[in-house]
Amino acid sequence: MSVRRFAAGIDLNRDETQICWYDPEKDETFAAPMKIGNEPVSFRDILDDLDELQEDLQTAGEDEEPNRKLRRLYELSADIFRQALATLGISDPSRQLQGLVITAPDLTLPLIGLIREVYSRLGLDGERAFLQDYRESFFYHTFYQRKELHSRKAGLFHFHGSEVSFLSLSQNLQTRPVTVSCQEGRSVRLGEDAASWDSLFCGLVRDSLKNDLYSGIFIMGDVYEQDLMPRATALLCSGGRKVFVVDRLFARGACYAAREKTIEEVLEGVLYLGEDLVRSNIGMEMVVQGSRTWYPVVSAGVSWYEAGTSFSCLLEDGTDLVFLISSLDGSSRREESIELTGLPERPPKTTRLEVSLCFTSPDRCTVEVRDAGFGDLFPSCGKIWRKEWEDL
Repeated sequence: MSVRRFAAGIDLNRDETQICWYDPEKDETFAAPMKIGNEPVSFRDILDDLDELQEDLQTAGEDEEPNRKLRRLYELSADIFRQALATLGISDPSRQLQGLVITAPDLTLPLIGLIREVYSRLGLDGERAFLQDYRESFFYHTFYQRKELHSRKAGLFHFHGSEVSFLSLSQNLQTRPVTVSCQEGRSVRLGEDAASWDSLFCGLVRDSLKNDLYSGIFIMGDVYEQDLMPRATALLCSGGRKVFVVDRLFARGACYAAREKTIEEVLEGVLYLGEDLVRSNIGMEMVVQGSRTWYPVVSAGVSWYEAGTSFSCLLEDGTDLVFLISSLDGSSRREESIELTGLPERPPKTTRLEVSLCFTSPDRCTVEVRDAGFGDLFPSCGKIWRKEWEDL
């Protein structure tokens, strides 16, 4: 019996968690608030608790209580996701989800840890489960629209509570692949007096768009009302700009990203250059099958929270492990070495090293090297070496 498989995107926030899913068999996309049965899902308490727990974990020492609470938070989150997906008919995520992307306003280390734990508990591996911020979701949403809507710049006015913020997408057609970047503009608070909203939004539109050429403008949020903002609406539509009011834009963008990464390649030849991308290539020279070759460890152009990796290698000689770091455009190169102080003397190629790289920001990486020995012949000495690289 065949299993129907879906691609899905989830907008994880403190107000209203939303989901968008794509059915390849029907070639249709659906979007809705996440619910368990008929009850909307809220992650406000979980995200608030997660923030509080991080402070406790930093000062906990050997205290097991904060770690126990964190594990409970992971279990609760995974259970909520499992029940919400089951409400949509996805009772077995590990089999029915071909791809899943969770998006959030900003990705912090605690939130990344929670999302990864949820993925693990749902049985989703790194080949099918991803995460991204709102800026990247805006990119995927926009570039999955008709080309005429992003042939020049594209803008998004996001109404969130009493605040309106602006995002802008621009592309460099001179590069191969074409590179796209997202810039955050200023934001304004509308206040309680609805009579002033039109004037405030009008000022934001004027300051944001200036005289730049925008082929598409998107508006998202329940507060926006054309009747309350007639002058701002007229200004938005001036110059032949195409303006669209879109619901659940970030969830839709996450769903398009899941489709792009796991089902199809609509955006071939286009590279999103977000603020979270690693801008350096990291590699090593190794001997593979008797020939010296270049081994890429981390490739530039991936998000820092997805760039971590682990591998093993044999130390040829000496007590140094040397890495070569080069910039995305190839304009700069440098060597970084890790001195394996205290490593026992052994014949060449009889020391196996377990190497892992973990990024904590786009330009900061921690490298950990562990002596794994060489079987019974040369047991591990148990030593671990760590080094942090900055300004990558």
